[in-house]
Amino acid sequence: MESKILEILSRNHKDWLNMAKSFKISNEEANELVQEMYFRVSSYVSDVEKIMYNEDEINTFYIYVALRNLYLSNFHKMQNNKISRNTSCFSSFSEEEVFDIQYIDDFDRTIDSKEKFDNLMDKIDYLVDDWYWYDKKLFNIYFYEEMSMRELAKATKISLSSIFNTISNAKENIRESAKKEYEEYKKSKRNV
Repeated sequence: MESKILEILSRNHKDWLNMAKSFKISNEEANELVQEMYFRVSSYVSDVEKIMYNEDEINTFYIYVALRNLYLSNFHKMQNNKISRNTSCFSSFSEEEVFDIQYIDDFDRTIDSKEKFDNLMDKIDYLVDDWYWYDKKLFNIYFYEEMSMRELAKATKISLSSIFNTISNAKENIRESAKKEYEEYKKSKRNV
């Protein structure tokens, strides 16, 4: 059964690569993501009809969701590792954001939760993009790099109190301005 699923999926290998590349990742990362999708689908899907509309047509939506879930799982693992090392803007950011392929039957709820998380992250990026360059640079280094405020102060020769004040103000700005998106994300998580 596993070889039949792989045979069917491999017919559209280029399509799966293009789907993976649509997540704005490199060719190598896209290839790894597609390979991981092959492994997951062949391991967890026992019925070929689950991935087929009919005898000739693959359920591309199913494969797209599988790829997107794997991509987001990897992305969220990476973000959660970075965020959990710092005090996050929202306490629940450190939750595991992993959605395994076996849960794809819950397409709508899973996609809704992922979209809400994406909306929240987009809102944060949008807010940060409008800040003064100094605040933006410090926040991005703090938020996306694995650097504590103390390490940031040492590396940049900026006083710890200045960095603390900048990051605290940034977090407060995000809490206030992205409250709606955060609440929608929390609500969608409860529905998954």
